[in-house]
Amino acid sequence: MFSRDFPRPHLVSSKCIEFEPCRYNGLIIRSSLVEKLKKYADFTPVCPEVGIGLGIPREPIHLEKDPERIELIQPSTGYNFTDKMLEFANSFLKSVEGVDGFILKNKSPSCGVKAVKVYPKGEISRPWTDGIGLFAAAVFRCFPSTPVEDEGRLRNYHLRENFLTRIYTLADFRETVLNGDFNDLIEFHQKNKLLFSSYNQIQSKKLGRLASNKNKTTLTDLVEKYGNNMKNMLLNDPLPPSNVNVLMHAFGYFSKDLSPQEKAFFLESLEKYRHGRVPLLLIQNLLKSLIIRFNNEYLMDQTFFQPYPEELMEITFI
Repeated sequence: MFSRDFPRPHLVSSKCIEFEPCRYNGLIIRSSLVEKLKKYADFTPVCPEVGIGLGIPREPIHLEKDPERIELIQPSTGYNFTDKMLEFANSFLKSVEGVDGFILKNKSPSCGVKAVKVYPKGEISRPWTDGIGLFAAAVFRCFPSTPVEDEGRLRNYHLRENFLTRIYTLADFRETVLNGDFNDLIEFHQKNKLLFSSYNQIQSKKLGRLASNKNKTTLTDLVEKYGNNMKNMLLNDPLPPSNVNVLMHAFGYFSKDLSPQEKAFFLESLEKYRHGRVPLLLIQNLLKSLIIRFNNEYLMDQTFFQPYPEELMEITFI
């Protein structure tokens, strides 16, 4: 029951996060999530700063705002590494295939995905804190629909939950649909119906219509169109009202067989989730107990109730 053969997502990670002590100061960054994921995912670690020839340890680099572009400067030497970093990033990102997600070093001038310090060029003043690392910016350009997060943001339960859901959904699509046939696409969509509805009910129905259009297009074109629409849909995280609608839909399979007290307990718990007082996982587990009790095979196959390995379903990581 609720047993899934999970795919192994392919993740690109900053090498300093749990792989090698290659930070500018020679340290390694600890992340219990990345450490756990090593058992369930395949990693391609990269350190862009070492990739452009900088040593370990090394003099720090930072971003500076030039009138025409953001530049990567080493203040102690005045050396401009912008072109080297852009060349390395484009070369590396073209070389990796089948990537399901990125976990990058937070606030790094090369890998930071947001809130990176950007200094005014040639001025002594306070930096802005709205920058993106040069390597990370290249990631966003080359992989616009692929999940990208930093290890700091992934300490947040909701961000982590959505990131894990997306990388496992994309990995499943890559492994089963891209290498499969029309039936694999239909099966993929069927088991993800509730999950996709939690993201966007209208887009989920559109994906369903695409999956059933096998007589009107080639498999290659259909899979490409379905995949692009799915990836764009997954860019926006599900909101509690959407999840509540999905949970109520699933609850409808059992409500007539439950006592008034059982119904009241579930609906009260659902309201607590709606108002942010309990996590989604708690309500999902309440429904899973009903799915097991009534042996509902359709819901048992739905990825919504276990989108990624149970061992990763923890409320807190340090």
